[in-house]
Amino acid sequence: MKEAIVDFVLPPVCIVCKKHLSPAEKIVCHVCWENLAILPSPFCPACKSFLDKSLSCRGCREETSLCAARSLGTFDDYFQKLIHGFKYQQKISLGKRLGKTLGEKLREDKIAEKFDCLVPVPLHSARKRDRGFNQSEILALEMSEATDLPVLKKLLKRTKNTKDQTKLTPQERIENVKGAFVLTDPEIVAGTRVILVDDVMTTGATLGECASVLLEAGAERVIGATIAVALI
Repeated sequence: MKEAIVDFVLPPVCIVCKKHLSPAEKIVCHVCWENLAILPSPFCPACKSFLDKSLSCRGCREETSLCAARSLGTFDDYFQKLIHGFKYQQKISLGKRLGKTLGEKLREDKIAEKFDCLVPVPLHSARKRDRGFNQSEILALEMSEATDLPVLKKLLKRTKNTKDQTKLTPQERIENVKGAFVLTDPEIVAGTRVILVDDVMTTGATLGECASVLLEAGAERVIGATIAVALI
């Protein structure tokens, strides 16, 4: 009842285009959602070229611990607004919708069937306490529903409360997250094929560091899955 009164006084608007939402719409209008530019396939985390079913870039095998990545779209104005609304405006239902869509893409691309589990990139306990949730965990749980892959949400632990990566150079990003993650149960990693989940891939430093920890413990293969990728 309270929400209905608020919507009457302040009619909800689309988080992307700011037009008033119809009663059937929530957070994002149908037009904006349908106009999201979804990337056609997985890509190489290093050179950003699209990959075939092998999920491997021959020219960049030594450049990154991630063999491939899958994102819904590029970090353009649309996706930036969606991710900002999810992370900083507490629009959890939007995050769930994005996670479900990403999971569906992993299934449609026949990627999910080649992997064993989903592992969300962890937040430091202080950051999670301030935000109230881990966005990567919410995404992974929705992706699990779409892919039937289990979520190992406590496998990775962030031991360093790292600086915000936003204004750091690529090299500073690598140094910032170096040694920031540990495994809580290294024995279960051996021989597994892992999909790492995060909201955005920029330089790939965070996902790469997490992948390195998993590979050192014996993971067979690690790819990344994010809502958006910054083409820098």
